[in-house]
Amino acid sequence: MKTILDLLDSELYDFLNKKIKQKYRFNQIINWIYKKKIKSFSECTNLPKNIIKELSTKYKLRTLRIIQKKKSITNETIKYIFQTIDNNNIFAVLLKKAGKNKLCISSQIGCPIKCDFCSSGKVKFVRNLTKGEILEQILQVENDIKGNIAGVLFMGMGEPMLNFNNIVSVITALLDKNKFKIGKKHITISTIGIVPAIKNLAKINFGIRMALSIHAPYDFQRDKLGCNNFIKFSIADIMNAGKYYIDKTNSSLTIEYVLLKGINDSTKMAHKFARLIRQHKLVRYNVNVNLIPYNYTYNTSYRRSTDISIHKFKTVLYLNGIISISRKIKGEDINAACGQLGCY
Repeated sequence: MKTILDLLDSELYDFLNKKIKQKYRFNQIINWIYKKKIKSFSECTNLPKNIIKELSTKYKLRTLRIIQKKKSITNETIKYIFQTIDNNNIFAVLLKKAGKNKLCISSQIGCPIKCDFCSSGKVKFVRNLTKGEILEQILQVENDIKGNIAGVLFMGMGEPMLNFNNIVSVITALLDKNKFKIGKKHITISTIGIVPAIKNLAKINFGIRMALSIHAPYDFQRDKLGCNNFIKFSIADIMNAGKYYIDKTNSSLTIEYVLLKGINDSTKMAHKFARLIRQHKLVRYNVNVNLIPYNYTYNTSYRRSTDISIHKFKTVLYLNGIISISRKIKGEDINAACGQLGCY
């Protein structure tokens, strides 16, 4: 049985037209699913019983199950663990800031990239999530908190750009005024650097924010960190793709850099990184560097950079005219911070 969230609008429209001969019901069903967030087709009180029966017979409405919910004791961060229909676990993290809810969502079961410092890479890659499984993470959390998600971060488990077609369908739904109606500036997609996919997304021109996970100024060093596993694009290729993206979309670009003590956090590394950014003409108002303190994960020898090292790294970037911020750590106590999602 198919999941209704996996359907393209055209597929649902055709079903209603051919099977039920009432294509005008399309907007009603979309409203029930995305605005009223029904958990069962029987809740559609303005639909005739025969249509409810047809929908219930033909389609599933939900496939994910929340099996665990962890709340941080230091802030309002919540980590959701979902079980898929084939008994795999995926994760989403609710982040609250200034009264607005943002959700960090997963795009794959496991991650084929396997960055050495990230726990998601320790989880065996199984498959891409479907469009419906990605959207359902949002709907289930909205039901749970009895509120709306105002921003979406494709920064959970998996490499979203390796699930390109489904991600494009998801973004289309997020922007749709009849579905989630989330502004393009409140959607960010993070990638390790799948160059062809970055360029293809630029051509579609949704105008959403792009984040490039670089984490090292040298290709050989990035190789050692495992960031080039599965892919073989150089840092220069990825930076050029990022420049192409913002030139094409007039959007913003974030360059993400996890700071690892004694590995990539020296002032020498900072100067090299700054030169790299300048060489690719990315010293701009719509480009910033996100310095991410390393968050502890199991079975690793990596450690977080000291506050002094982070400050010195940030100062070098500042003196080169590069905007940078240090990411605030949220959810570390529940293994919900950056790089920790694969940890239980």
